[in-house]
Amino acid sequence: MIRIGLIDGALPPDWPELSGQFWCCEPDGLPLAQEHAIAMARTFEACAGQFALVNAVVFPGRLSASLADVCTALDRLVQDPPDIVLCSFGIARSSVELSVATERLLQAGSLVVASAPARGDPVYPAAFDGVVSVQGDARCMPGELSRLDLPQAMFGACPVAAGNAHIRGASAAAAHLAGLLATVPNTTQQPDFSGLMPFVKYVGRERKTREVHSA
Repeated sequence: MIRIGLIDGALPPDWPELSGQFWCCEPDGLPLAQEHAIAMARTFEACAGQFALVNAVVFPGRLSASLADVCTALDRLVQDPPDIVLCSFGIARSSVELSVATERLLQAGSLVVASAPARGDPVYPAAFDGVVSVQGDARCMPGELSRLDLPQAMFGACPVAAGNAHIRGASAAAAHLAGLLATVPNTTQQPDFSGLMPFVKYVGRERKTREVHSA
């Protein structure tokens, strides 16, 4: 069974696919992070079918994580690396600590999927070499991808989380792609991500043109 590492808020302890959970932060009692983590898990489920989740908790309740807590989560996952790790966040600046922790996880055999902005500068860990970077693409329905090859994002995917239309954007898109990646045989042995190509419906970024009418 595919094991997926979810670096996010805390899933409920009785979540069906949850096989392990550890906290890298102190809870603050707010509900936003759990709602977000549940949306990510449901999106995996809609795409991937059967899988086991390891939940590294870096959002204490509010949707904000410290760099130190993210690095701790990555380092803990190296000890028993999942097949796929979802980083449903982006950090504006790179750091040696984050780069090293991400590289260790990649070297341990995990495929790291990270959300990336549709506009603006690249974020991390999405911008690190070897990480599958994903942004929301309004053209894509669930089960579809776009191959973008942009500076900030390699792929685009459905921007709406399964079962929760209020949660949308790059984190939902990354969860969709991670779920599809979990269906690819021998997924960790395909560093070129060729196994995702059957899901690619669009190539290149979406281009919007303005209609021009004669006077």
